[in-house]
Amino acid sequence: MNTSQCTARLLASAVHDMRNVLAVIRESAGLAQDLAALADASGSGKTGGGNSDAAAGQQRLGSALAEVQRSVGQGAALAEAMDYLAQSGGAESGEHGGPCDLVRVNRSFCLLAARQARAAQINLVSGESAEPVWAAVPPMDVLRALLEIFDLCASVGGQVQLRFTAGRRQKEEGIVVEVLEGANRELALAAMTGSPMLSGMRPGWRAALMPWREQGPRFFLSLSACDSDAA
Repeated sequence: MNTSQCTARLLASAVHDMRNVLAVIRESAGLAQDLAALADASGSGKTGGGNSDAAAGQQRLGSALAEVQRSVGQGAALAEAMDYLAQSGGAESGEHGGPCDLVRVNRSFCLLAARQARAAQINLVSGESAEPVWAAVPPMDVLRALLEIFDLCASVGGQVQLRFTAGRRQKEEGIVVEVLEGANRELALAAMTGSPMLSGMRPGWRAALMPWREQGPRFFLSLSACDSDAA
């Protein structure tokens, strides 16, 4: 998978979700407008049961506005992830060759790939870290590696939950990959075990997916620089 293919897939997924966000905002805002107009038209002449109707209308109005706020927040997060994807594409020309914050890469990937994940019945979870984890690897290469791990799990039928958490192992930066649950969990673990090296990394960078057996069925995505001849 090259950079263009990775960017196209993640962007298509994110645009689909952004359209969903805009649709929710449009529908919720329209409902709020209708409820406000209805309240203005009927509020002054109602007695008795009118109070309960007004309370119900206010509750629906509050729910609609809360949905708008939630969707705006989701849209802002998607926009930030899409902007990060656009910036990361400059790594091919050396503009953003690293280091990158693996915590931010994880968070962006899970947002960008959410639509593809739903289609494959894969639940993506970005593990939180108390502080940034910097790695001297271009962010686009990390996104490509995460997408290849996603493809491995999708190839066995999906139906799993994946958690990516930035961290360190033996003073080496990387990403802890966990297959937490799901009907095809064992198949996904087998596929990942049989693919220790991820293809598609640009010359000069290396990604190795290694079992981390001493802490259960998890893997460590090791990210490091290497000689161009060895890549």
